[in-house]
Amino acid sequence: MNAKHTIITVFAAFAVVSATDYLIHQVILKADYLATKSLWRSPAEMKLLFNWILVAELMAAAGLTVVWVNAFAATARPADAFRFGLFAGLLASAYAPMFHAVMPIPGLLCVKWVIFGVLQCILVSFVLYELARPRQSGVIRR
Repeated sequence: MNAKHTIITVFAAFAVVSATDYLIHQVILKADYLATKSLWRSPAEMKLLFNWILVAELMAAAGLTVVWVNAFAATARPADAFRFGLFAGLLASAYAPMFHAVMPIPGLLCVKWVIFGVLQCILVSFVLYELARPRQSGVIRR
């Protein structure tokens, strides 16, 4: 895969990460965050620091994409995308149990972070599988 296609794939992965982060944290876990609002920054502070969230999402998308493209894309099958997403999600979510151990964050919220983080990485991995797999003469390799 050439550099231009890789960059486009990074931004596609970034779009998926951003959209799923919004769904997870602004919709699904909204009640959990409201119940523990004393632990979090105020909405005004969050707006001021929103660019840091975008940086983190871009870092995650770029990391997942570059590893996938360089290590798996050429020979991958859907099961490989699932496995990659599962283990990348576990790695990316390893912070959650540590946060629970050192901060007063509810254990159930940490469990939800792990579950949704793994599911998110699996979804991104399937997007990477579709976008980064080799094409031969306009025909998709299966």
